[in-house]
Amino acid sequence: MNNHFKYALSKYTYWFTGFATIIGVIAIVPVCTPIAIAIVIACFILPLIIPLIVSYIKNEFRIKTIGHSRVTVAFGDLFDEECFVITTNRNFDVNPDGKYVAENSVLGLFVQRFFPNNIDELEKLISSQLSLNENGDIIPEKYGKTINVSIHNKLVYFMAFTDREKSKQPNDFYLKSMRAFLKELSKANHGKIISIPLIGNNNNLSDTGFHSSEMTFESLITMINEFEIENPKSELKLKIVVLPENRADIIKSIALHTRRI
Repeated sequence: MNNHFKYALSKYTYWFTGFATIIGVIAIVPVCTPIAIAIVIACFILPLIIPLIVSYIKNEFRIKTIGHSRVTVAFGDLFDEECFVITTNRNFDVNPDGKYVAENSVLGLFVQRFFPNNIDELEKLISSQLSLNENGDIIPEKYGKTINVSIHNKLVYFMAFTDREKSKQPNDFYLKSMRAFLKELSKANHGKIISIPLIGNNNNLSDTGFHSSEMTFESLITMINEFEIENPKSELKLKIVVLPENRADIIKSIALHTRRI
């Protein structure tokens, strides 16, 4: 509730500007005093109530960025999107047996939904696009390396985000991964909006050090803005898809980055 209220407060001036016109009309038009007072009071209260309601029910928000990218944040199920991104490690492991991929991670949930009884098929689709060693195992790719696979009429990107052994993972792996990842996405020419999760959030089990969805969201927006500064002629078309239960955690941050309501 606290973050929702902060969202509403941040939008108060925007809404009050519109209601101020009504107050001006009341000041010059003869209106019964009790009615006029009620209208004026409503004009001060509604600019807070409306965005407060919006913070609870609106499902998609347009995000302001430094450049010309089209970025939105939406609450829902990532797997319902037409084109989306799944993070994995540099070896592109996908088996959610707990060894390299957690069962409750985004990747683990993806495999359980789309390949519950045929993980081998997914592994073949992925390995066919990557370099293999003499044993037929995938050679670790660079951070941010992406491949895409058509699955159940969906275009799914797999992105090398972490290492198998987290103890050997460099401190700047997040920066390396995101910089390379965004650059690769900017080259996509299929015209689709690419949906991404809160990359680096706790449910990715990536050891980023982010202790909240809000911090993860802010870091993601920072990386997008950095990309636009370094690549002013490039444009991203992204939808950040957040679980509905995380709405309260990031709604205040969304207010700082949205264009209007």
